[in-house]
Amino acid sequence: MSVLVSLTPSESKRLIGKAAAAHPLVRKAFAEGNILVSNGTTTGYFVEELLGEKLDISRFPCGVTAEGVLCQSPDDRLRSVWIQKGRQMEHFPECSDYEELDAIIGQMGPGDVYVKGANAVDAEGNAGFFLAHPTGGNIMRMLPKVYAQGVHFLIPVGLEKLVASVPEAQRHMKGIGEYSFTFGRGCGYVTVTNGVILHEIAALSLLTGVHAWHAGSGGIGGSEGAVSLVLEGTPEEEEAAVALLSSIKGEPPIPAWKKRCADCTFRCRYRYPRG
Repeated sequence: MSVLVSLTPSESKRLIGKAAAAHPLVRKAFAEGNILVSNGTTTGYFVEELLGEKLDISRFPCGVTAEGVLCQSPDDRLRSVWIQKGRQMEHFPECSDYEELDAIIGQMGPGDVYVKGANAVDAEGNAGFFLAHPTGGNIMRMLPKVYAQGVHFLIPVGLEKLVASVPEAQRHMKGIGEYSFTFGRGCGYVTVTNGVILHEIAALSLLTGVHAWHAGSGGIGGSEGAVSLVLEGTPEEEEAAVALLSSIKGEPPIPAWKKRCADCTFRCRYRYPRG
């Protein structure tokens, strides 16, 4: 026996968010330490599942791909979430965003968890991240702690973002201002090789015990970016998977929410030709 299912991106994000909230690393840090959740759509679902509170997920990302371009969200986006021993912490009103982030990161160490979604993942377990901020943004502030002190890096990422090779992609990406033409915002790129990847296959295994295989991708009419999976397990595991998947089917898509071109300081040539 086996189960065949297609998941839209929002359904996948809900599934992955549930699994991330149940991950042993997260449960331990939730009880005993710190969890820092970076902006993103998949991480927005994770926050909802972990804290049991509704979030305006469309306003949680910082960088977005929307309306066919790479872009930023508006400045009134929601901020990163810091959770310490099960309690969402208030942010520091006297600090700028990055000063505050540095203060939070300074309190993190072994056993703590940093959660950030990726822009790409490959079959080798590498994750790729666009860098749209001139200094590399949140991830480049956090990586020294990940590499030097053993902070766990949990990367919830859907298989819609599967690429052939993340390191190969990085070899061809440029710096923010090095492209001759950009359809949207220019981005740098970084590869992370030691993160804990949590995609649909890992999520289903964690939550129900089934083994899953990625069988196909794509669709139309709202199923663009969908992934099709075949699942196998014991009758009890397959029954649990069907119940779980049935509960997330119909998860509505996330509405596009991006900065107005007139408000953007980057002014990509696609929207603002420069001769």
